[in-house]
Amino acid sequence: MKQYGRLPQDVVGHDPELLSYWDQMPARAQLRLLDSGITVSTLGELKLLSEHFFQENG
Repeated sequence: MKQYGRLPQDVVGHDPELLSYWDQMPARAQLRLLDSGITVSTLGELKLLSEHFFQENG
């Protein structure tokens, strides 16, 4: 299993709403965000990225 240098808090900060949604996201989307340099500041942004990364490549 690949180890990531980033934590969910590195992507979404400490906002309880964003962290709660993070826990519901597909694992593929979580891993893509952890592997990127992207940070997210709004729930809408996180939902869009989650959908994009989950649907990417199938």
